[in-house]
Amino acid sequence: MAIPRPKGKSLQEEMKLLTQYLTSTSSEKAKQPLLYPFFRNLYDDKFIVETDAQGADGYVEGVFILETKSDFSEWLAGFYQALHYQKRFGLAYQLILVIAHKFVGIWRVNQIPEHAFLMAHTAAPYKAPSLVGRENAARTPTPAKKEIEETALYFIDPKRFDKIHQKNEAISFDFNGNPRFGIEFFWHEIASILRNSKAGRMQIDTHNFIGEIELLKDFFDHPIEAVHAFYTMIAYWDITSAIAENEYTGNVQLVGFKSRNLCEPIAVKPAQHKAFKKFVENRYIFTNEGSGLTVDYYFSRFDEVMSRIDPEYVKQHGIFFTDANLSRFALWFAKRILGEKVNDLYIFFDPAGGSGNLISSWRGKQKHKIISELQPDLLRIIERRMKIDPYHVETGFTIIPKTSENKGLNFLDCDAATYVSELEKELKLKNLSLDKPIAFLLNPPYKNTDEHESARESADANYTIHPSILELTGEDAGKERYLAFLGQILNIARNQTQKREGCEPVVMIFTPTSWLIPRPTYVPFRKIWDSNFSYLDGFIITSNEFFKLKGKWPLAFTVWKYQPEENRDNRVSVYDLTKMTSARFSPVNWAMSDDDVNFQLGVDFEKETKIQLSENRISIKGTTNQKMYDFKRDPTQTELKSHQVFGGLPLNDSRRKNKKTYGISDSSFIGFMDDCTPVRIKQDSANRLSNKPDRFWFYLDNRIIKVNLLKCFTSSPDKYGYCVYDLESAKNLTTWFSVGKAIAGRYPTWANQSDLWAPEIKEELAGYWYSLCFAFVLAENRCVVTTFEADNPVPGAPEIFVDNPLCPANPESFWATVLDQEVSTEHGIAFELVKKIKQLYRTWNLNYCKGQYLRNVGLKDEPYFRYFGYEDYLTPYSGLIQIKKYAEKEGLKDLHDLFAEIQELTKKVREELYRLLVEEFRYFE
Repeated sequence: MAIPRPKGKSLQEEMKLLTQYLTSTSSEKAKQPLLYPFFRNLYDDKFIVETDAQGADGYVEGVFILETKSDFSEWLAGFYQALHYQKRFGLAYQLILVIAHKFVGIWRVNQIPEHAFLMAHTAAPYKAPSLVGRENAARTPTPAKKEIEETALYFIDPKRFDKIHQKNEAISFDFNGNPRFGIEFFWHEIASILRNSKAGRMQIDTHNFIGEIELLKDFFDHPIEAVHAFYTMIAYWDITSAIAENEYTGNVQLVGFKSRNLCEPIAVKPAQHKAFKKFVENRYIFTNEGSGLTVDYYFSRFDEVMSRIDPEYVKQHGIFFTDANLSRFALWFAKRILGEKVNDLYIFFDPAGGSGNLISSWRGKQKHKIISELQPDLLRIIERRMKIDPYHVETGFTIIPKTSENKGLNFLDCDAATYVSELEKELKLKNLSLDKPIAFLLNPPYKNTDEHESARESADANYTIHPSILELTGEDAGKERYLAFLGQILNIARNQTQKREGCEPVVMIFTPTSWLIPRPTYVPFRKIWDSNFSYLDGFIITSNEFFKLKGKWPLAFTVWKYQPEENRDNRVSVYDLTKMTSARFSPVNWAMSDDDVNFQLGVDFEKETKIQLSENRISIKGTTNQKMYDFKRDPTQTELKSHQVFGGLPLNDSRRKNKKTYGISDSSFIGFMDDCTPVRIKQDSANRLSNKPDRFWFYLDNRIIKVNLLKCFTSSPDKYGYCVYDLESAKNLTTWFSVGKAIAGRYPTWANQSDLWAPEIKEELAGYWYSLCFAFVLAENRCVVTTFEADNPVPGAPEIFVDNPLCPANPESFWATVLDQEVSTEHGIAFELVKKIKQLYRTWNLNYCKGQYLRNVGLKDEPYFRYFGYEDYLTPYSGLIQIKKYAEKEGLKDLHDLFAEIQELTKKVREELYRLLVEEFRYFE
């Protein structure tokens, strides 16, 4: 009978059902609903079972027959049973599929051993398949059974199943980057076999090749060896390829293209030779030269393979391999700037070759390419990649150092003269020299080395940077590897120009935008760089659109020429291509002529927006006219040696064990940790701390990337603290806070690495703008009312009461005395928000507090009460976050409704702030 297909189920969901089938200990009949949907998804009503299939558990004519068994020990009986359906009932199929508890086996009928065919052929045709299966299984000797197992296309036994399934981690990813967990990856493989049942081999293609490399790991002692094996065979792995074994060395080699090509020897574990041979000879690499899909595509995704095999290595080296299409686009862009004769003018050099995407993408008829890399594994990949490409063989390339030496060349641990001598030495062996300016073409590591040294050592990433580089970058900036690369490039350019008069090396480089702005850390280096290099042009894209990494930030490709000029100040403007997606390049065939590629790209730079990364804007931090305050500090030696309590945290706060300490133990002033825990802190040099509700504080970080962290407190936060104490400081600091909150999650990608700048507020809109800022802060503050008890953390420490400076009901609060009069009916939505918050405080006092304290209110576990012995309490002036928490605990509908209205009005205020910034003040223009 045909099995109806459940509606709305994806193949992925049905694979999960199939996994449940394998793990279930129920009877075959009871588990059938878990089994059939997978095959029904693949074949619709062509998949039939039981009576419609002459009693077989599953059957698709011309494709496969399915037999299910309760236990793994019955797999051989299932195999013979499936084979007998052909003899007794004339069923036609190319594949035999046997499924049991934690077992899946697949055989191609024309590849099973001869003795199995003979046994099946001599079985009585009138006997039931189930009986023949049991009889033949009992008659099969162990060696023959083993041979049947070895000829299977797929054979997952319980031991292997448990190893895969219990890991419960992604062992492969589909074409869209979605993870395939555990055994589900093998269902994808099985689905591929069933769909391609008529093919002699399984196809390795752009969708599944990383998963196939994962399967290769079983044949080697170290995972990286599986990667090298794949890329060693890839150029010759076609439908005719076979594995040959060298009986003297024990290595194997792939023979392909009808025995005309032979790959390098591969060292496979001796016990795995047969299995490796079967694996390779049942597969082939799919290419399509006509559409531009060559084996180079698989090399171009080497980064994804490495990140699966050894993610820690990739992380510690800061390697983000360049997308192949982005590489080609960048070089097309560079050629547009440098001119058609660029290939005749320069020797191209990539000192951080990675997977070779960048250097291999340059297709001009230049004299020579030089590629180097720290990691020898990557050098081997690049060499293989370029050796199989006739274009690179014809135009010439040099790998430095030679891969036979099994070592890399560190770009950063020697001076420029030493490094150049290494290049010249290798080139001389080929009768070549550095007789033209160098065109540096690279995507350097972006790793910041300011972290745990042991992690870098384990990944061979802990190397020193030569002092000649640090002299240019400085110690702090030198921790950014890409900046160290720029420093060495500058030194090498100087070295070359000293030897060759009139020499003008060029640099084509991918980097973050931090040094282009430049951020404060990079300003000294940029002055040196700008006095040596002239900026030509560049563009930015969005990092995670083209690179396999976490996070979203602008990545720049910039082009520079060595033209020393003292006091030059390069104004870096770049084309904003951050909305460009990787799909934009899908239809482009880069092998076509320049004119055709230009047409297919369809990029009109006259219509593209240019962003001024180096534009001088007034820092928003510079408008505050006050110093930042923080109370996070290192304990003094006297404190450490005293063995007494120090620091201002409550005595029972676990953060007292931290390496850093906070505040001082006996102060009469209070600050707040990020979670609103009160801390005793020292009065600052400007006397900004107060025990009255006559001021409030912000946590303000001016980095755009950190705007989501901005907060408002009753008193100083542990760091980045700024105080509002009068109307002018209120205007400046609430503007900073409101700008950050308004653009959070909405700022253009190019601004990611910039600092907030002061908006140019139109005079006629100033009153409206500040009313919105004040109202927004009134709704978004984290002010609380609390008491720091006496004798905590040390005897003699005074009790301190902290009131709410942003309570409109408190006549002594900063809001009531300073800000309330700044928001009036003419300010529209700002006034509505303030009015609603005032209504909430009236409701709170009239219906609940009634002018008194409420005690034991269920907030004892909140950080502002947790560490003290007194009862938790609320007052008519308590903070919004305190009242809201109480309303939620008690289920107070009237307060809940008011908070919902406040939330909606706050959203509208935020939207209006954003509108004014973008449309009226042209903040991002």
